[in-house]
Amino acid sequence: MNQVSFSVQAEQTLEELMERMSAVDELTDLDMDIVDGVLTIEFEDRSKLILNRQEPLRQIWLASPEGPAHFGYDAHSDQWLDDKEGHELVATLNRVLSLKVGTDISL
Repeated sequence: MNQVSFSVQAEQTLEELMERMSAVDELTDLDMDIVDGVLTIEFEDRSKLILNRQEPLRQIWLASPEGPAHFGYDAHSDQWLDDKEGHELVATLNRVLSLKVGTDISL
């Protein structure tokens, strides 16, 4: 994937994730916004979950209460996969959000 393709794919992914989170009743009270390729979700306790593009590495990075994770796009599976554990981005977000809000979340 070239740099332009990465930028477009990453931005679309962040926008889609924000839309999917906004559609979940348990998450509608959270503050969410995307600014300059950074998706920030603030919880009621003021903790944050941050997803951002890392252009030089062609990754999406997640900073969450669980710790950091780095996701690269896998064209064969059409998914963003964690470079250490191989976990898929949406599955990771489901787990982190579920733990944070205290109910099962499925994006």
